[in-house]
Amino acid sequence: MEQRCTCGAALPDDARFCHKCGKPQYEEDIARLAAEAPVVAPPVPLPANPPPRISFRNSRAVVVSLVVAAVSLLGLCAAAFIAPLLWPVVLCAAGFAAAMLYKGHSPEPLSPSAGARLGWMTGLWLFLVFAISATLTSIYLASPNGREALKALPNIPELAKMLDNPHQFLMSVLASIIPTFFMVTLLPGLGGMLGAKLVTRGRRSS
Repeated sequence: MEQRCTCGAALPDDARFCHKCGKPQYEEDIARLAAEAPVVAPPVPLPANPPPRISFRNSRAVVVSLVVAAVSLLGLCAAAFIAPLLWPVVLCAAGFAAAMLYKGHSPEPLSPSAGARLGWMTGLWLFLVFAISATLTSIYLASPNGREALKALPNIPELAKMLDNPHQFLMSVLASIIPTFFMVTLLPGLGGMLGAKLVTRGRRSS
């Protein structure tokens, strides 16, 4: 009986391999070739892209911090008329809201340190508004028109006298800006850290 390979080629009786496709015809040859075949390692999955770091290069973080800072500025203005002691609460709430809003629009996890940075960014926008406003106000008060308007106001004699001494006025402005910077940036950072912790705890419990 003529021996044939599975490919259809006619083989001699003593053929160990097919001359057409090269397939082995004996079990020992098949087992030997299978043992000598190189082991192909499974493909290594590419590492997933790390979540974007909370910084000014993160467009989502910048937009969220700007939006929350704008809303918080309105809250601070309202607190200034109602109860100035609510300022720390509003600042902490700004960082907390920024962390919650960022997590609501991002699938990446938000660590407490990242939440603190997001809150700090929110506070920095607020401080820039305060610094610009204080600079423009100081320039106006230092002008002749500003001094006349200030003298016309009751119960502000000390500030009017301070304007007569530019050095003293400048030092008082700097002395107020430094603690304002720390308060306006650190309190939102604390709120952002608390918001990130709350989000992480909620995800673990679910």
